[in-house]
Amino acid sequence: MNVKIAALSLAQCCFWFATLVGISLSAVIGLQLSPRAELATLPLAFGSLGALMSTYALSMYMQRYGRRAGLRLGATVGMSAAVLTCVALQQQSFWLFCIASLIMGCYQASSVYYRLAAMDEAEEHFKSTAMSWVLCGALLAALFGPTLAKFANGVDLGTAYMGPYLLVFLFTLIGFAAIGLLEKKQPQAPQPKASTYSSLPNSLMYWAGVVNTGFAQFLMMLMMVITPLAMHADGFAVSVSLSVIGWHIIGMFLPSFFSGKMIDRWGVSKILVTGYVVYGFSALVALTGHTATHYYLSLFLLGIAWNFVYVAGTTQYNTVVNEGNRGKAQGIAEFSISLAGTVAVFAGGVMINQLSWSSINIYVLALLGLLILFNLVHKARQSEQPIQSP
Repeated sequence: MNVKIAALSLAQCCFWFATLVGISLSAVIGLQLSPRAELATLPLAFGSLGALMSTYALSMYMQRYGRRAGLRLGATVGMSAAVLTCVALQQQSFWLFCIASLIMGCYQASSVYYRLAAMDEAEEHFKSTAMSWVLCGALLAALFGPTLAKFANGVDLGTAYMGPYLLVFLFTLIGFAAIGLLEKKQPQAPQPKASTYSSLPNSLMYWAGVVNTGFAQFLMMLMMVITPLAMHADGFAVSVSLSVIGWHIIGMFLPSFFSGKMIDRWGVSKILVTGYVVYGFSALVALTGHTATHYYLSLFLLGIAWNFVYVAGTTQYNTVVNEGNRGKAQGIAEFSISLAGTVAVFAGGVMINQLSWSSINIYVLALLGLLILFNLVHKARQSEQPIQSP
């Protein structure tokens, strides 16, 4: 494997450890610190808002200063956010915790470019596979993260949940070091508006990719926000929800060993269809019960579905991106995807207080129907050329 792709895979692992801790504990900490129960998911929402505010700006920054500078900036902010979270926990300050989560959003925004940086490094026929190898890095976080977080949470530091966030700082520091293996790019003068970019809004492939990837992010964030709260309401311990989220992350990234190769061989459409079918099975499992087994299986299938749709959607929109329009095109696409995730987090906090777990999954099935219809219309309007492996 290319050493740069390996470095990006390690950075991805470090980021997803931070994500595992944040997703599993933020809502619980929010419930403990917030003045009202309805505000429990507000820190998660602030994290998504921070990512939304940073995504486009980071893309333009990297267009000028290079991937290494932009990704290291994100990791630096992530370390700062971890320290600020520890301060918020010590002071039992809900609003300081929200601010730390907002800042952590910049780290989240930078992480979405790891997979795109890998595609930059790969040959044309290997791009989807390179992206998948980077996504595979999160598997280490999923396999060992819950155990490490549980151990760190058991260490008596005088303040609950302090240990996991100190580990977040350490892992983010490791990710910062790994990113240093990327080549340093000399600063460039701002580029004039590329005329090729003006055609992007009219590209069906570009916008279909943005919609599909955005949907994958929306549904993943929605279910990751509401699952710990739903499990908490059903009487499960935090350690169980940590494990469920860990297996969800395994589901998200285990297919990366082969999903990129499948796209390179058979094309985007078939992988999208597979992803949407698995999404349906995930919702159906959730509708059949509230036991730990139902949560484990539903979230694991959700992760597999996310991988297929997310990787395929990224490949879709990236086919019309070139060196001249990369900063703006990828920035707008990732901003849209981040917006979908932000809406999901805000919606999740409202939905889990107004609707049951089963009702939410019924709405998920309805949304799946709309997305399948969208892709059928897109396929009818524009025939796709599969990407064949050599």
